[in-house]
Formats: sequence, structure tokens, C-alpha cells
Amino acid sequence: MQNAGGAEGEQPSEEESDRELQDGGYEGAENSGESVPPAQEGGSQNQSGTEDGDPTQQLNLDYSEQENVAQLPLMPNLSHLDASDDMEDQELLPEGEETEELIVLDPEHPLVKRHQAALTIQLKKQLERVNLALKEKRALEKSDASHIQEIELENSRLHKRLARLRAKLEDRRLSKEQAEAKHRQAQDQLQEMKSKFTRMTSQDSKAKAEVSQLQAELDNLNQHLVFTQGLSEDLRSNVKAMKNAKHKVGAEKTQAEEQKLKQDLYVERLTKDLERLTQQIAMYDAQTSAQAKETQAAKEALFEAEMEMESLVMARKQLVQQWSSSLMGIGRRDEAFSAMQEALRTVEHQLILLDKEIESYKKSTTEEQEQNETLTMQLKGSQMDCATYKKLINEKQAQQEALQAHFSTCLRTLKETERTLTRLSTETSTYQAEVNNQRRQLEKESAGRLELEDKIMTYMQQKLTHNRAAKYSQKLTSQTAALKKEKISQLWKLENDVASMTLESSEVSQRLDGLAITQEALDEEVANYNKLLASNQAKISSFIILIKQKQSTITNYNRQIYQIAASTGHEDLSPLQIKAQELMAQIAELAEIIKSDQRLWMKRLETQVGLTHELEANRKNMLKLQTEYTTMQQKKMLLESQIEAEQREKTELEKNVKMLKGDRVKLNTLLSKKGQLSMALEQENALMETDFLRRLKAAEWESIEMQMKHEKKQKDKEMLLNCLVEAEKQIMLWQKKAELIKETRSVVDSEVKGDIQAMKAEIHRMEVRLSRIMKQSEKLQRESEATVARRETLVLRREAMLFSSNKKVTKGGPNLKLQGLKRKIKNANSHVEEWEQKIRELHESKVSLSDRLTQQKRHLIELCGTNCNLGPDIENLQDTKHAKFNHLVTLQSRSKKLQEVCRGSYQALSTSQSIGAALQRQMERVHATSTILHRVGEEFPQHQGTLRRVSQALAARTQALEQETPPE
Repeated sequence: MQNAGGAEGEQPSEEESDRELQDGGYEGAENSGESVPPAQEGGSQNQSGTEDGDPTQQLNLDYSEQENVAQLPLMPNLSHLDASDDMEDQELLPEGEETEELIVLDPEHPLVKRHQAALTIQLKKQLERVNLALKEKRALEKSDASHIQEIELENSRLHKRLARLRAKLEDRRLSKEQAEAKHRQAQDQLQEMKSKFTRMTSQDSKAKAEVSQLQAELDNLNQHLVFTQGLSEDLRSNVKAMKNAKHKVGAEKTQAEEQKLKQDLYVERLTKDLERLTQQIAMYDAQTSAQAKETQAAKEALFEAEMEMESLVMARKQLVQQWSSSLMGIGRRDEAFSAMQEALRTVEHQLILLDKEIESYKKSTTEEQEQNETLTMQLKGSQMDCATYKKLINEKQAQQEALQAHFSTCLRTLKETERTLTRLSTETSTYQAEVNNQRRQLEKESAGRLELEDKIMTYMQQKLTHNRAAKYSQKLTSQTAALKKEKISQLWKLENDVASMTLESSEVSQRLDGLAITQEALDEEVANYNKLLASNQAKISSFIILIKQKQSTITNYNRQIYQIAASTGHEDLSPLQIKAQELMAQIAELAEIIKSDQRLWMKRLETQVGLTHELEANRKNMLKLQTEYTTMQQKKMLLESQIEAEQREKTELEKNVKMLKGDRVKLNTLLSKKGQLSMALEQENALMETDFLRRLKAAEWESIEMQMKHEKKQKDKEMLLNCLVEAEKQIMLWQKKAELIKETRSVVDSEVKGDIQAMKAEIHRMEVRLSRIMKQSEKLQRESEATVARRETLVLRREAMLFSSNKKVTKGGPNLKLQGLKRKIKNANSHVEEWEQKIRELHESKVSLSDRLTQQKRHLIELCGTNCNLGPDIENLQDTKHAKFNHLVTLQSRSKKLQEVCRGSYQALSTSQSIGAALQRQMERVHATSTILHRVGEEFPQHQGTLRRVSQALAARTQALEQETPPE
């Protein structure tokens, strides 16, 4: 075969290859690196073997053909490892060279599949023909041994009964395991429901305690309201606002009572669910007790079956002893036959021949029955496997449905709890806001400026506590991430264990295939020995017939001699008597040959017995391996269940992560609310300052107003100038960027065009080469299919020649039985294929689910990365938002002050010196707090993010104070 990248010419056509294959060689196979002997020589050997009647040549021919068939698919497996190196060397060669090298393909390669499919079809046909011939022989032997069949039928019945009992025991064991698993699941569900119920009760008690606290606070606030109503007429507007707030609180109280009623209804529903679960637990307990009784009955039945098996083993030993005694009797009969050799009676010869034939028939029938039993056991095993696979599929479907129902219920309960939690959080936030408003109004009237400074200090302490809480939440998230990593590593370990278990199961299956091949070889050897025995028996029968004929001639000659002696009166040795003596000597030689043949036959019988023992040992090993395989499958199922449990834990961890994220969002909302409260405090401070500054003189405020307007105009002017400068800078930068882009585009276009043309030429050359290789591969596939067809014709010709040389008369009686058995075997094979297809589909679904899991993992990792990336951006936006809001509040307060000054309602109660001193003190305190915050941020860098807002608020406040300070 030429190389794929070599010369295209000088390849033989299909007709020439066909002629060469018919004349005597598999040239396609030899060229592809596979060692296949010529078929014509094998055919000539078969012909000579059949003409001479030597069965050893037939055996050698069968083995050579089997080796050739086995080498065809095995060579690619051994040589596909060096395929990549060969391809690399092939690419290094130039295009013009013509190099010859051997191409060896993998058996799973699509180019070899057609050749292997044709080979498998041919071998299946050959196997069917062999099975038909074997079944015809069985039918002939069954007609000669009816009493042995009855014994074997009883034995087979007992085997069937034992198999049924084993199947029942296996079913009981499986049902028991299923019931135990269901019981465990029910217990787990009950514990989960109990934990949920306890959580809900604790939440209910907390909500009730919060409601009672709010009620007490409401009462206190009402008392404070009554107290404040009699203080002054200036607070009438505030009193009206308090009344409106009171009405709102009453409405919200009614809403809280309604929600409490809803929670009571939800608790009643949970109690009903708990009662239903207790009833289910009682039902499961009753089922477990009934299953325990059934397992006890199954154990008793198994004990009885073991007793019956022991009795069967004893009966088998007795049969073996009888068989050995019969062999000894045959030896004694042979000795008696040698002692009575002179007589050579025809009746004794016939009896011995009949005994030998009966024994050979017995042996052959026992072998065939053993093979039949093995086939029936295999069929039963396949049926049991199919039944177990059906049960497993049904169980998995039921488990999936139950898990889906449980998952839906858990989702519903989680949604309901989240709704209730959001409602309660909104209510608490509204209550807290109202309480804070009322406290502020009371503190306005009672407390002064020193109390406001104390509030600022307390607010800083609260911020520190919030920072600690945030740190604790970060620790919790890190712990959950570590747990998640550990679970993922455990899941990888379990996947590795599953892969190792699959490798072990594949090794066991390979060992089973090897043992099956050795068993087939031993069966072939036994069949060849039987053929040799049959040929020897035919020779012996022909010799006996010749002896009988010669004895009849001798008796005739003796009669003539007696007549002559009676007529003459004396005995003379005539030429006929001399011939009779010579014939007697020949008869003695033939008797010695018969003895030697009988000894050989006994030796062959002993070898056959040894082979049967080896077959029994191999069968025992097969059974052991099958039991190991079943245990490995059970281990695999257990590992899969563990993997599913780990996946459930993983989903639970993901749910916990989601809950923690929700808690983080809630903490952020609380922090924003605290920021709003601080801003409200600053607004109150500003209002107090406005009250304080009303007492200043109108003239001073007019001058301040003019200065502020002047400063605003200057700032606006500076801002406009800065904006113009920045716009000019941006325009210059964009012009530079455009020039750079144009230059790079021109350079890249000049360099890339040549590369693109070279790539296009290379792609075109590779496409032409690929089409040429595809044509060559199609031609080789056709040649391989033709070689398979020629091999089939040669095999059929050889079988026809063997059949013509060794024709035997067969009975056509059991053809109907054979056809029925064929149909049953075909049906069983079809069922097995269907279940294998279903198993493949389930495996594919498992692979798809694992892929989905990996995709979801990647998506989750990406989301975490985006969350981490967006975190600082969100913080910056929040900071800018707070800064702008603070600036807006200050501007609003200034506008109010200016409006009051314009109206003339501002009354100055203090002098400018006292105002300057107060502002100076406030500035000093703000600077002191900012230095404290800066020092805390340096000492504790983990709290810089939370302290940043406070520092920004202080900076804004210092700017406002600097702007509010009057000029000297």
C-alpha cells in the first residue's frame, strides 16, 4: 500500500486485486501490516486432509484460520500507539517524495468499522451453521438415551428451582434494602420538618416579643405626646403630625394582627403535615416488620435449597463413582476379550461394540447436556439481569419524582418564609423610623448642643459595632467557601474512585472473555477427540466385518477339509489349509492391533475426563468472577448514591450561600438606613444652627449673602474654565489616537495580506490532499469487504468438501424443536440489546447531568468573580451618591436660611464673636474626630471601607463649616 501523501499512481485496480486474492493471497491484508496466510494453500490442505481421512490436519487448519481471524482486529490495537509519531514523520517529508510505510488503524476508527462489520456478519453466520450442526447431533443422541434424559431433566428442574429461589432471595434482599433506604429518607425528612418547625416557632416567638416591645414603646410615646401637648402652643403642628403617626401605627398594628393570624394558620398547617408524617412513619414501620418476616421465610427456603443442593452433589458423586466402576468393568471386559481371543465369537464382538457405542453416546449426551445447562444458566442470568435493571430503573424514577416533590415543597416553604421575613423587616424598619423621628423631636426640645456631640460619638461606636458584624459575616462567608472547596475535593475523589471501579470492572470483563475463549478452545479439542474416536470405531467395525467374512470362509474350507478327510480317511495339508493358517496369523495380528487401539481409546478417555475436570474448574472460576462483578456493581451503586448525597449537600451549601448573600444585602440596606439616619441628624443639626443664626443681625447676613454670591460666581467661573481645558485636552487626545489608529491600520494591512494569501494556498493544498486520502480510504474499505466475502466463499467451499467426504445420515425429527429454541434465543438476544440500549441512554443522561453540573459550577464561579469586581464600583457609586446627597442637603439648608433672611424673620440673639467662637470649637472637634478616624483606619485597615463614609461626611462638614465662617 502506498502512503497517503505519496504517489497517486501505481495502485492496483480492484479487478487485479480480486484475481490475486482468488489465486492465493490476501495482498490487502499483507500490505496493511496484518499477517494473513494465503487461502488457496489452506484449501489444498483441507482437500488432502479429507481424502486421507486424517483429522489432525483439519484441526491445524481450523486453528490457523482462527489465528488469522483473530489477528485482523488485534493488530490495530497493538500499533495505534505509534500512529501519532508516524503522522509527524509523514508531515516532515516533502510533497514530491514517494515513501512507503505501513498504515495501521485503530479498531474504533471509522475506516475499519465496515471491514469489522463484514467480518462479524460472516463469523455470526458461521457460528449459526455450527450451532445447527451441533443441535442436529444433540437430537440424534437424545433419541438413543431417554432414561439419561429423565435424570438430567430432574436435575435441570432442581437447578431451575434453585435459580428461582436465588432470584427470589435476591429480590427480597433488594426490596429490603429499598425499604431501609425509604425508611432512612422518611426519618431524614421528619427530622428536617422538625427542625423547620422549631425554627418557625422561634421566629414566631421573636416576632411576638418584638410586637410586645413595639407596643410598650408605643405606650411610652403616647405618654410623651400627652406631656408635650401641654408644653407650648408653638408645637401644635408637631402634635398634629404625631397624631397622624399614631393613626398610622394603629393601622400597621391591625396589619400586624392580620399577619399574626396568617402565621397561626401556617402553624396549624405545619402541625397537620407533622401528623401526616407520623402516620407515614407508622406505616413504614409496619412495612419493615412485614419485610423482616418475608426475609425470615426466604432464609428458611434458602436453607432448604442448600440441603437439596448437597443431596444433588452427593448424587453426582455417586454417578461419578458408577462411571469409574463402569470404566473398570470395561477394562476387565477387555482382559476377558484377550483371554477368549481364540474363540472370536460374533456375538461377543457385537456386545462389546454395543457397550462402547452406548458409553460414547452417554459421554456425548452428558457433554451436550452440560453445555445445554450452561446455556440455560446464561439465559436465566441474562433474564435476571434484565429484571434487576428494570427494577433499578423504576426505583430511580420513583426516587427522582419523590425528590422533585420534596424540592418543590422546600421551595414553597422557603418562599413563604422569605415573604414573611421581608414583611417583618419592612414593619420593623417603619416602626424604627417612626420611633427615631419621635425621639429626634423630643431631643430637639430637651437636649442641646452637647447632647448632639454625644450622639455623634455614639454613632461612631455603632459604626464600629457594624464593622465587627461585617467582619463576622466575612468570616462566615470564608468558612462557607472553605467548606465548599472541601466538598468539591471530596466529590473529585469520589469521581476518581468511580473511575477506578469502572477500570476494575473492565479488567474483570476482559478476564471473563479470555476464559470464554479458552473454554471454546477446549470444546473444540473435545469435539476433535470425539471425531477421532468415531473414526477409530468405524475402522474397528470394518476390521470386525472383515474378520467375520474370513471366519466364514475358514469354516467353509474346514468343512471341505473334513469332507475330504472323511472320504479319504487321512488328513493332508492342502494349499487351502496353508492359506487358512496364514489367515489365522493375520487374524492374530489384527487382534493385537485392536488391543493397541483399545488402549489408545482408554488413554483418550482419561484425557477427556481430565478436560472435563478442567472445564468444571473453569466454570467455578467463572461463577466466582461473576459474583465479584455483581459485588463491584453494588459498590458502584453505593458510590453513586454517595455522590448524589454529596450533590445534595452541595445544593444545600449553595442555598446557604444564597441566604448569606441575602443577609449581606440586608446588612447593606441597614447600613444605608443608618446613613440616612446620620444625614437626618445632620439636617437637625443644620436646623438648630439656623435657629441659632436667626439671632444675628440683618446687616451681617446681607454682607454674608453678597460674599456667598461672589464666591459662587467665582467657583462657577473656575469650573467652566476647567471644563473647557479638559475638553480641549480630550480633543487633542482623540486626534492623536485617530492618527495612531490610521498608521497601525496601514502597517497591519501591508503585513497581513501576504500571510493571508499563504494561508489560503496552504488550506487549498490540505483540502486537495484530504480528498485524495478519502478516496484511497474508500477504495481500501471496498477491498477489505471484498476480502471478507472471498474468505466466506472459501470457508463455505471447505465445509462443503468436508461435508461431501464425511456425509452422515441425520434424522429430521427434532427440527421443530431446534427452530423453537432458535426463536427463543433470538428473542432473548433482542431483549438483552434493548436493555443494553436503555442502560446506554441512562449513562448518557448521567454524563449530560454531570456536564450541566460543571457548567453551573463555572457559571457560579463567573458570577462570584463579577460580584467581586462590581463590589468596589458599587461602593464608589454609593459614596458619590451620599456625598451628592449631603451637598444637596447643605444647599437646601442654605437656601432656607437665605429665604428667612430675605423675609426678615431671622432674629439675631448672639453676637458675631460668640458665633465665631462656637464655630471654631466645632471645627476643632470635627478635626479631632477626623484625626481619630484616620488613626483607626491606619491601625485597622480591614475597617477602612466602613470608616470611609464617616470620613467623607466629616470632610463635607468641615467644608460647610469653612464656608459658613464669617470673614474677618
